[in-house]
Amino acid sequence: MVVKAEDEYRHAAPEEHSAGLWGDTLWVSVVDREANIFGINHFHLTNKGWGRFEALYVIDGVVQQYGNKHPLTPEADQGPWSDGLLTYEVVNPLEEIRITFDGPRFGFDLSFKGRFDVFDYHDNLEGNPLATGHYYGGHFEQGLHCTGPFEIRGGPNKGETRQLDSWSHRDHSWSTRFAADPEWEYGQQNNAFHFWPSIQLKDQHINCLGLFDDGVGIAGMPGGFVSDKNGSRPLHGASCEPLFSDNERDAVAFRYTMKMPDGETLHVRTGRKYGQVKLWDRGENDLENRLDCYEPFFDFEVEETGERGYGVAEYSVGPPWPRWLV
Repeated sequence: MVVKAEDEYRHAAPEEHSAGLWGDTLWVSVVDREANIFGINHFHLTNKGWGRFEALYVIDGVVQQYGNKHPLTPEADQGPWSDGLLTYEVVNPLEEIRITFDGPRFGFDLSFKGRFDVFDYHDNLEGNPLATGHYYGGHFEQGLHCTGPFEIRGGPNKGETRQLDSWSHRDHSWSTRFAADPEWEYGQQNNAFHFWPSIQLKDQHINCLGLFDDGVGIAGMPGGFVSDKNGSRPLHGASCEPLFSDNERDAVAFRYTMKMPDGETLHVRTGRKYGQVKLWDRGENDLENRLDCYEPFFDFEVEETGERGYGVAEYSVGPPWPRWLV
């Protein structure tokens, strides 16, 4: 499959899914250790006349977050998409995006340029692993370079502006995510569900997606890729060994085993954890939590080479708890 320039923009729902919830989901990370700023910019642009806009950050070790549900044209368009404060703009399709925020506690004007080629998740060895349980029109990812000013407008460092310059990662999906009704009733459980690290190294970017096996031990991998000077190519396999705290939800560490396109096996382990945020995942009911998807920011180390990097080690635990956010 080939990601096209028009895939940067919103996608119209297929006829058979147009009556239900459909939307484009955009995820972009910020991991700048020197600036001590870590965050996820997250957008859900739907066919229901609204979009969700999120800037979820850890600034100097303190969680500061912004979220808003804002009117949005139900028809597919090319943006920019904004709620008046947080804005996502495609500057050059598949090459550069810009995200700006003018909030009360922090603000930024960040440029994200492609470090490597985009990877289409349809090009995984067994096809798009996300297309299970609900309809996925497409999904692509890309390693990025993030630069720009970040202004701190509250707290002990109010008035500081820090220049960000770090590696980043993004994905873009268009799907019927959260369109189906969940179970009528369920109790609290702590079942690790998926892992999805963004491993950012000097000369390459590695991603893998997999499901845990009953939340413990090692689980298989249905998707993932590596990007470097030779392009973006699918992994041949991966697994994950997690370590959780006593509450069975907060991740302490991960160790990933990945079979690279050339057949070599690499082991990558997490190091220092800088904090984490959790995505604001909802369907049409704002009060119902639909997914506990955590975004911890870690250092990474390749065991075979000693090479070090950093990134996000996304994972989820289910079912979401608490379920009702009131």
